[in-house]
Amino acid sequence: MAEGRIKWYSEKKGYGFIERDNDDDLFLHRSGIEEHGYFGLQKSDRVSFEIKETPQGLQAVKVKPL
Repeated sequence: MAEGRIKWYSEKKGYGFIERDNDDDLFLHRSGIEEHGYFGLQKSDRVSFEIKETPQGLQAVKVKPL
């Protein structure tokens, strides 16, 4: 599983981006989050995830806080 930090995530919009070390940011949709706890995902939270190829590009799936 890859790791990164939440760059930003909007509960209202249902999506955001994960910042990866030495790589491009990765799109994150709420459907790809497995656990996000009581307060949800916050900027700079460390997460683990898998990367899925979609018609729109790469996307984070199976996202879990570390």
